[in-house]
Amino acid sequence: MKDTARVVVIGGGAVGTSILYHLALAGVTDTLLLERDELTSGSTWHAAGNIPTYATSWLGMRAGNYGWSLYKDLAEKVDSAITYRHTQAFWPAHSEARMDLFRHLCGVSASAGFDLAMLTPSEMNDMHPFWHPDDTVLGGILDPYEGDIDPSQLTLALAKGARDLGAQIERFAPVSGIERLTSGEWNVTCAKGSVRAEIVINAGGFYGGKIAEMAGLYAPVITLEHQYLVTEPLQALEKHPDLFPLVRDPDIRFYLRRERNAFLVGSYAHDGRPAWQKDGPPDDFAHQLFPDSVEDILDVLEATMAHVPLLGEAGAQRFVNGPIAYAPDALPLVGPAAGAPNFYHATGVQVGITHSAAIGKAMAEWITEGETEWDLAAWDPRRFGDWATQDYAHARASQHYDLQYAIPYPHRNMQRGRPVQTTPLYERLKADGAVMGQIGGWERAFWFQTETIKDGGDADLSFHHEPWQDAVALECKTIANSVGVMDHGGFTKYDLQGPRAEAFLSKLVCGGIPKTGRVRLSYMLTPKGHIRSEATVARLAEDRFLLCGPTLADLRDFDWLKAHLPKDGVSLRRGHTHDAALMVMGPKSRDVLQPLTNADLSAEAAPWLSVAEITLAGVPLIAMRVSYVGELGWELHLPSDHLVDVYEAIMTNVGKVEGCQFGSFALNAMRIEKGYHGWGADFGTEYTLFDAGLDRFANMKKGNFVGRDSVLAQSQTSAAWEWVGLEITDTAPEPMPSVPIVKNNTVIGYVTSASHGYRTGKNLVLGYVESGTLREAESCAVRVLGKDRTAIRHNPHVYDPENVRMKC
Repeated sequence: MKDTARVVVIGGGAVGTSILYHLALAGVTDTLLLERDELTSGSTWHAAGNIPTYATSWLGMRAGNYGWSLYKDLAEKVDSAITYRHTQAFWPAHSEARMDLFRHLCGVSASAGFDLAMLTPSEMNDMHPFWHPDDTVLGGILDPYEGDIDPSQLTLALAKGARDLGAQIERFAPVSGIERLTSGEWNVTCAKGSVRAEIVINAGGFYGGKIAEMAGLYAPVITLEHQYLVTEPLQALEKHPDLFPLVRDPDIRFYLRRERNAFLVGSYAHDGRPAWQKDGPPDDFAHQLFPDSVEDILDVLEATMAHVPLLGEAGAQRFVNGPIAYAPDALPLVGPAAGAPNFYHATGVQVGITHSAAIGKAMAEWITEGETEWDLAAWDPRRFGDWATQDYAHARASQHYDLQYAIPYPHRNMQRGRPVQTTPLYERLKADGAVMGQIGGWERAFWFQTETIKDGGDADLSFHHEPWQDAVALECKTIANSVGVMDHGGFTKYDLQGPRAEAFLSKLVCGGIPKTGRVRLSYMLTPKGHIRSEATVARLAEDRFLLCGPTLADLRDFDWLKAHLPKDGVSLRRGHTHDAALMVMGPKSRDVLQPLTNADLSAEAAPWLSVAEITLAGVPLIAMRVSYVGELGWELHLPSDHLVDVYEAIMTNVGKVEGCQFGSFALNAMRIEKGYHGWGADFGTEYTLFDAGLDRFANMKKGNFVGRDSVLAQSQTSAAWEWVGLEITDTAPEPMPSVPIVKNNTVIGYVTSASHGYRTGKNLVLGYVESGTLREAESCAVRVLGKDRTAIRHNPHVYDPENVRMKC
């Protein structure tokens, strides 16, 4: 075994070998893959091998489509046999809500450049010789790309392709230790010796958590059982050699496809069953399975036979009940590990055969180019901190397993495993009627119930009107007329100090640095000039800054800042002594706050975009004159120990002016009405400042900053996209992200955010269109649940476009 390598990949399943192969294709061949047993051990060897491209997000669709397009001719490319069948798949719908979802996803597919399509019951019947609809089937959706593949042959082909290009693989080499050296390199110890590496990639599947622990890291990977059965051979299938589509019935909760001359049937129709909850997987679990759990599938089989009568003639040849890795939100953990330069996770991949290709692509891009083609924030392992304990991960992943085929309503409020992080106001807010939700592990009020508007939980879920919208309308209108207060738990904050703090910050953000006592919104870019993140920069003194950013980007942005720190002259700390935050917003916010402080809060003394350290209700705090909702207001940053006292003093005055409390739903609705970008929604690493209409935030005269050369080059050409605001003039439900914007029956763009504007009465959309395709005041359409709704382009800043209300 070699004792040095640029990259060590730990794990020899489909994900690990795909990473090795993609690195080799990118010219990185000083690599070593370490596998604890035989290649394909773990989850790969027993996987069903389906390759769905149906997904509920662009990222999922891209991953699936990249997978099948790579796999379809991989055997020929690397000269290694692979059984691959392109069968297509259809998903029947038994309810109007499911039909709404399918119509929506056809729109998402169209905006992403793919071809999901609606089907009638008779069309599905004609496609499948053994599946038949009944009067409960209303229609369905076609995935024209789906197929199935032999997972072991796929893995061995990827391994051969990588070896042929120069990569090395060591089997039966279980890793026992991972140490960070003073040089910054990693020393990986296995049964065959030690290897020193620049980069380590954890592709350990359901062993991913244990591998992370060896490196002193934490990855919330848990193992669930997943079972399918293969029937005995059927004569009817022997007589019918032609391929036919895989069937996924999400309402009955089964998937069924041909497996030679038998059927393979799998189901998610039960709560997830965690394995090895206490100590994690044993060291010797490789090609074993769990005991059969026959009862889990019997009820589903009975319902399935109503549509596939032939299944009733078959006995069970074998059950396959094996381990499957899950993260708490059922999305992969793929990307840089928090606080560990050159250590990457590629684990917790629930659909490993499908996603392994995209993960290999992404890892090769990170290592060779420093950033990825697609925005992978949704998969970034740093979305979870150590708050995502194993108990939380087991509870939440088990629920996601049960919801695998549930309708993914956009406002489903997951309850299991909560709470894990709360502010001192948590119980008080609940007593006041707050419907709490979770963002980045933090409990935050989403909206407040009233005497007549109550939370019905999952019973209220819909793609159409939901009761919370009526409550949020009241919150927004009260804020516009009086004042509202929000406890913003978990606000990402960094304390930046030192004589070189300004110079350091100037190189990390593309805009100018505010003067003392001022606040500025700034953007951090990638070297290629794409938008990495945003930060509100408050300058408290010549050498002291408070940076605030997106909650879900906390660990991710901290890594970025740390990576650029100079050796001296700057101190950077994640978090702040003023760890709590209250938003006080509305035209009467000054009336509420001024009686509680000796500081002058007038527009002259405390203008818009100013910051001051003041004492309010007897507590020293930081008062920022900023507003994400478009009203006069303050963000108050203070120690959690004093949060209750300050809150109660404020609320006493709020009551005198008939104000209210508000939550995240109202905050989001008002920022859309105001035309403000939202991180993770309206911008990310796939967009330039010019695409997003944020180029005014770049100061090209201030000197060098990360991405400056790319921004300069971008300024010489036309942007590919325009970020626009639309008003839907038809009566329509709120569109969901990624659905098409259409003009003359041609898709010209897509939605990124949408909400009813409760202060303006308008149905508002933010999104992107191809540059030059839609003029101001020109008509277009937004495809909402499959129907094109008339819309018109306007200034995105619909509410108070001159900012008069914020500046008063």
